[in-house]
Amino acid sequence: MIYFLYNFLLTFLLILTAPYFLLRSLISKRFRKALPQRLGFFQSLSFKRPIWVHAASVGEVFCAIPLLKKIKTEFPHSKVALTTMTSTGNETAKFHVPEADQILFVPIDHPLIIRRTIKKIQPGLLLIAETELWPNLLRSFGKRGIPIVLFNGRISQKSFRRYLFFKFFFKEYLKYISLFLMQTEEDQERVVGIGVEPQKTKVVGNLKFDQAFPSMTQEASCKMAEALGFHGEEKILIAGSTHSGEEEILVSLYKELKKIDPRLLLILAPRHLERLEEVESILRREAISWLRKTSLSTHPGQSDQESPEVILLDTMGELMGLYSLGTLVFVGGSLVRIGGHNPLEPLFFRKCVLFGPHMFNFLEISKRLTEAGGAIQVSGKEELFSQLRRLLFDERAREEVGEKGYQFLQKHQGATEKMFEEIRPFLKDIADCKF
Repeated sequence: MIYFLYNFLLTFLLILTAPYFLLRSLISKRFRKALPQRLGFFQSLSFKRPIWVHAASVGEVFCAIPLLKKIKTEFPHSKVALTTMTSTGNETAKFHVPEADQILFVPIDHPLIIRRTIKKIQPGLLLIAETELWPNLLRSFGKRGIPIVLFNGRISQKSFRRYLFFKFFFKEYLKYISLFLMQTEEDQERVVGIGVEPQKTKVVGNLKFDQAFPSMTQEASCKMAEALGFHGEEKILIAGSTHSGEEEILVSLYKELKKIDPRLLLILAPRHLERLEEVESILRREAISWLRKTSLSTHPGQSDQESPEVILLDTMGELMGLYSLGTLVFVGGSLVRIGGHNPLEPLFFRKCVLFGPHMFNFLEISKRLTEAGGAIQVSGKEELFSQLRRLLFDERAREEVGEKGYQFLQKHQGATEKMFEEIRPFLKDIADCKF
């Protein structure tokens, strides 16, 4: 009954939104390219029984990389079909995941579309990153006897309340998942709380600690700084993965801090590149000089008079490397109720990291990190300004926080091996299958 009601409502919604999809396809080239795949219309894969890995967005794609590298090392003949939900996740996968033999957009969760997609992919195993739980996808795999493993699983407090409210619905579909590899004991308790059998769950840690960090030599870092027009005496505040409502705050604080230390520069990296013009309008309104990063790359060696106060990062895949240049790093999505982004990347470079009060997407990591002294969480704009002002002039304090953050990162690595060992039997079944 629940299954039919869900699909009736989903079908009605798809019919209702069809004109929107059509209009958006005419306007957006990116959407037009993704829609056929979302509907299951793409060429059948040239290989059979691949591992279907679903990683919704950029964060999930990056966290899946260590596991995929391990799988390809141990089972080199295995094929991987990777699906994403977002365009940025899709583009990131194409740029950073050579282990994927095919990269697609995940199909809309309608039984007819799912059936068509499974027929074209013919997967032998489904690996789902974190908590992408699509009822028809799970049911279709379960009915076909294809195993499903949820890896790097997590359930935030906010999501847990929602899952509990709809427990009667999700419990019916969660039974099709063979194994839940959760990040923490708390995540394990929550997934059991919404109806999963305890024996199907394991706590194996967080893959984000094992993600591939760029090899950045001192020479490479110097070349990067030179390309950006830096001379070595600057102090650089990097605001990574910012969202609407944060840039106004950060630019305002930067203007005040710049009065205290004229050497301060700001690298602003919006999470979504389609917001670049919106961010530029803020900089224009605040009378701040800026250049997009790609403009700097094409005009190296500018004079001091031409050097911008703000560099606006307008490329994908470069933020992590840029963290090596930072004096201070602020993690975006945390001053507004987005839930924060991955605070681990700058830790690799021993940088002093700050973030706002809204880190519920990384609640366990941010909590343990701040308790270890490896990052600073602020309550809002005023405290952020106070901490930035203090740290700009206290190099020893910056280095202490950065070193503790780096040690925290090193201490918690190792989830890849644990996760792989749990998934190995499923991979061996595919490898031993004759087809």
